[in-house]
Amino acid sequence: MTTATARRPFPHCTGIAPVLRVEDVTPRMRRMTFDGAELEDFVVEEPGEIITLLWPAPGRELVLPREGWRFPPGVADAQHARNYTVRDWDPDARKLTIDFVVHGDHGRASRWARDAVPGDAVGVAGPRTHWTAQPEADWTLLVADETGLPALAAIADTLPTGHPAIAVIEVADAAERQPIPTSARLEVHWVHRDGAAPGPRAPLAEHVLALDLPPGEGRAWGGGEAAAMRRIRDHLKGPCGLAAGAVSVLGYWKHRDTDSWE
Repeated sequence: MTTATARRPFPHCTGIAPVLRVEDVTPRMRRMTFDGAELEDFVVEEPGEIITLLWPAPGRELVLPREGWRFPPGVADAQHARNYTVRDWDPDARKLTIDFVVHGDHGRASRWARDAVPGDAVGVAGPRTHWTAQPEADWTLLVADETGLPALAAIADTLPTGHPAIAVIEVADAAERQPIPTSARLEVHWVHRDGAAPGPRAPLAEHVLALDLPPGEGRAWGGGEAAAMRRIRDHLKGPCGLAAGAVSVLGYWKHRDTDSWE
């Protein structure tokens, strides 16, 4: 992490961002490009930085957070906020790209992403890092379900040319595969649920646990369902012997059965 990033307040930047363009990358992944002209201090120093999108309480105006994530009394609980990954940021054109997983009526953010058209707008707060580049690593492992796929793709796109890397990506079915642009030497494993439900019993963790990882000092990033990510994190730090500082595996969402599942 750079010194500037380490000192960055949260939220570093807030503003309203209108939708400029909407396109479907796959049947369940929708890419939106936003006008970032109002995001005066927006900066992305590492791939896959996280931002929080905000929607107003019904019938009320949106209130953006102040530094320290502070709101007037009663506002924060009434509004809707969800974290997303910066898929791309063009500082010259002031354009922000975010990929949304669209899954029907399950959640306000998903419904908004399903129905949004150019001119619709959201509140933006952030960004903050959860991955820092370490080009000296001998190899990199990237793991994600659909929710972590935008961050995985953003990270893969910045890996050094020829760098050995493995990506394990769980998606609903073959229609959800998408290109992962990179100049690294990336080996991609697509894992399909093919009708099975997403969550801790989905096949992602089992596939990662069965991998033969390369020798040398590796680095790992993961994002997906919390219980699956916990199994992967414990495996990488335990049997695989990766140092704690070399493993950044995060729970992006939590299945309702996660607390009771082992």
